[in-house]
Amino acid sequence: MNWIALFIHLAGAANFGYALYYDLKFVHVPPHLKNKGDFDSMSAFPGKWKYLTIWNMVLQFVYHMFALIVNDFAGTSELNPKRQSSLQKFRDYIFASWVFPAGMFVSVIFWGIYAVDRELMFPKVLDSFYPTWLNHSTHTLPVVFILIESISVAIIYPKGIIGPLLTVSGICTYLLWICWVNHVSGVWAYPILQILNNYQRAAFMGGCAVAILACFFTGEFINKWRWGKGAHEVKTAKGGKSTKGKKKVK
Repeated sequence: MNWIALFIHLAGAANFGYALYYDLKFVHVPPHLKNKGDFDSMSAFPGKWKYLTIWNMVLQFVYHMFALIVNDFAGTSELNPKRQSSLQKFRDYIFASWVFPAGMFVSVIFWGIYAVDRELMFPKVLDSFYPTWLNHSTHTLPVVFILIESISVAIIYPKGIIGPLLTVSGICTYLLWICWVNHVSGVWAYPILQILNNYQRAAFMGGCAVAILACFFTGEFINKWRWGKGAHEVKTAKGGKSTKGKKKVK
C-alpha cells in the first residue's frame, strides 16, 4: 500500500468534503445584500451550482474519495500499464483529464483575475460572510493538492488524444451549462461576463477553454518530468525485454 497516496487522498477528501458542505450549508448572502448588483447571480437559478468552483470541489472530493476508499486499498499504483489495475486506470484517466486541469484552472484564473481586479471575481463585500479559510480551501488548495499528487503518486497519463478529448468534453459541458443557466435566469455566473458584449464574451470563454486545455498539457509535462516515459508508454524492443515502465510504487 502507498501510504503517501493514502495520506494525500485522506487529506484531500477531508478538505474538499468539508469545504463543500460548509459552503452549501452555511454561506449565504445576507438579507441586506440580496437583489443588489452582482449578488443577484448568487441567488438566481440554480444557486451556487452555476459556479465552476463548486463543480471543481465536487470533482476533487469524488476523486480523492475514490482514490482513497477504492484504489488505495483494492487497486494499484503502477508505472507499468501492463500491471495497473482497471481501478488505477480509471483513477489516472480522471485525474489527468479533469481533476488536474480543473484544479489548476480554478486556482490560477481566480487568483489571476483577483490580482488584476478582485471586484470582477470576488467582490470585497464577500469577505463579510465568506470566510478566508474557505476561500483558500476552494481556490488555493486545489492546485496545491494536484501538484503534490503529481509528484508523489504514480499516474499513467492517457495516450494520444484521449486525454485532451476528455478535457475538451468537460470544458464544453460547463460552458454550455452556464450559457443555458443564463438563458433560463437571465444572469451570468460571473461579474466579468456581465460587462462583456457577446463577441468579447465568446472570446473570453474561448480563451478559458484554451487555458484549461493548456492545464492538461502542463500536468502531462509535470508527469513526464517526475516519472519519465514509463508513466506514458511501455515499449518492448524486438527480441528483448522492455526496460521502460517497470518502476513499481508501493
